[in-house]
Amino acid sequence: MKVAGYLILLVQSLPSLGVWSGLMTAPLISYLIVMFSSLPASLPSALYEFFQGSYLHLEKILIVVGFLIAVYSTVYLGIKRKEGLVTSGPYRLVRHPQYLGIVLLTLGFTSWSYWILTHTFGIGFLSPSMTRDIWFVELLSYILLAYVEELYLAKKYGESFRKYENQVPFLMPFVKSNRKHLDILLSILIPAILLLFLISMGGNFQI
Repeated sequence: MKVAGYLILLVQSLPSLGVWSGLMTAPLISYLIVMFSSLPASLPSALYEFFQGSYLHLEKILIVVGFLIAVYSTVYLGIKRKEGLVTSGPYRLVRHPQYLGIVLLTLGFTSWSYWILTHTFGIGFLSPSMTRDIWFVELLSYILLAYVEELYLAKKYGESFRKYENQVPFLMPFVKSNRKHLDILLSILIPAILLLFLISMGGNFQI
């Protein structure tokens, strides 16, 4: 709670973001700081080495696609927000496309970092299991933020949001049930299973 209090004060000093935007980015910023300060190489050189390989790793696809989804959703929401509840564009596929993009982006980074720690001489202050667990904490943070955000949207937009909620998946495209809590559970399990699959492949899943 102390950390959250400091983050809120920090964000309030940046008028261009606002408190809620700061809370939305806090898990991602915290993740990136911890992960990249743990790597043995500088961020630019590490990214160069990662993307220069001749094989198209699934991690690369996740990082690029996740980044594009997050940026596009953020820009789209900024343009359409004044019109009220945004249900078009990327928001037709999932109710939280920004969080989906961030989850995919950091999932790719986590699998890559895990491989570095277990297959090279790279030394960081995080162990492989800590690297994995930090991503799980970030995933749960965004699930919680999305849930709280929906409580606010349901109160503000009422029936319009409930209709939208019944038609569009929570976080995972094409994964929709009639039970909200099941959708939330699946939004945790599917990315988690994907990360564990990538880790079990040991960085050898190439396209």
